[in-house]
Amino acid sequence: MTTTSIRAVLFLAAASLVASQSPALADVLFSSDGSDSGIYVNSWVDYSGTVFGTGTGCTSESSNPFMVNGVSQGSYIAATSYPLAFLSTPAIASAQGIWVGFLMRPIAPDTWAGGISLFSDTFLPADPRTMQFAGLAGWWGNSMNLTLAGPDGGMASGGYSIADGQDVAVLAHLYDTGNSGIFNTGDLYIDANLTDGISFGTPLISDFTLGDAVSTIASVRLGADPVNPEIRDYDNIVVSTTEQEAIDGLNGVAPVPEPATLALASLGGLSLLLFRRRK
Repeated sequence: MTTTSIRAVLFLAAASLVASQSPALADVLFSSDGSDSGIYVNSWVDYSGTVFGTGTGCTSESSNPFMVNGVSQGSYIAATSYPLAFLSTPAIASAQGIWVGFLMRPIAPDTWAGGISLFSDTFLPADPRTMQFAGLAGWWGNSMNLTLAGPDGGMASGGYSIADGQDVAVLAHLYDTGNSGIFNTGDLYIDANLTDGISFGTPLISDFTLGDAVSTIASVRLGADPVNPEIRDYDNIVVSTTEQEAIDGLNGVAPVPEPATLALASLGGLSLLLFRRRK
């Protein structure tokens, strides 16, 4: 067989492998490791329309980093003024849904908000008060109780009461049950011990109904009210279509290549080996 023939066979094999893969999903829709505060914009105004905070509303820090399984996660986000960022691709409601994970440490105790709020908006409107709220993994109202809330403002009972200065990992699963076309259900997981790596057991909250649910989720906002003032530290924020990718992100693991990409890489190595044998 000639070199040209070998290349043709390998090309066809590669095409067949790629075609046999199910349509590739971008598993990770958003990630932020604390070194990228520039991706956030300030989105907070009070009810009179006064804008609070300037710039991105967050800073990168390197002191007192989050530690996961004894490994420093490096710089983190010290959030103020509710900084907002956008997903690379808006998530459409499905049974698979999305997984939202983040590390968090509240600095000021017993203050208004903490955790991550989700919105449908793909850009920051002139008046952020008009943004379409999609849900919350965290708290508001001075409770410091990590729970879930839906767009109707209803909060799930139960959850986890976080202490001032405590590091926790949060994982929320938002999904569509009954082919409704909206993110109508949520589960919440908490890991309060980061010393042995992050893993989750059964959810603290399961099958919570998200009232007034939305069909898309396209942006995330970090809870931190500027009025008190308060600070929330965040790290390893990830929004993914798979649970494993979300947990990997929480553990500080970079996403792996898609299966089709790996298949092509393997075929490339095989091509080189055959070419060397031919010579």
